[in-house]
Amino acid sequence: MRVSYLLVFFFTVIFSCTTELAETTYSNKKIPVSIAKNFTMIYTDSMLTKSFVSGKIHYDFTNDLLNYSEFYEDVELVIYDENKTSTISSQYAIVYNSFRFMEFNNNVKITTSDGEVLTTDKLYYDTENEWLFTENNFEYIDKTNKIIANRLDSNRDFTDLVTGNLTGSINITEE
Repeated sequence: MRVSYLLVFFFTVIFSCTTELAETTYSNKKIPVSIAKNFTMIYTDSMLTKSFVSGKIHYDFTNDLLNYSEFYEDVELVIYDENKTSTISSQYAIVYNSFRFMEFNNNVKITTSDGEVLTTDKLYYDTENEWLFTENNFEYIDKTNKIIANRLDSNRDFTDLVTGNLTGSINITEE
């Protein structure tokens, strides 16, 4: 009788074990290195202020493989040159530090000290080459031109500007 209890106990233990894998939930949520609110960051070179960026919220993900930062609400990038100041504003921006590349989204507007204004919904800025581009519709206005088009590829000074389908008025002077 004792042997039968041992056998029942043995079979119960053996058959009650399961070989199913336990299901594990993994959250790949990124955690920023820092969060700043109502911030201004100043970028200098050789003791001269080159630009500054400000906004309401900043998330620093420099700990991520992509090494990026996100900016929310009333983002403003001001770039200083010897002859011109340019301001890019939007509701959202992301900076890819390793690539020296910025993306601006939602109500993007560029204004310059020369009176130029560009508006669009999305704009990319190559900070190293100082190059702007978008595949979205945009409007560019300066003292003599009003350009409305669906693609922009330009230097930051708008002196080398290429567009897609174009409407509006452009004044051309021959040299």
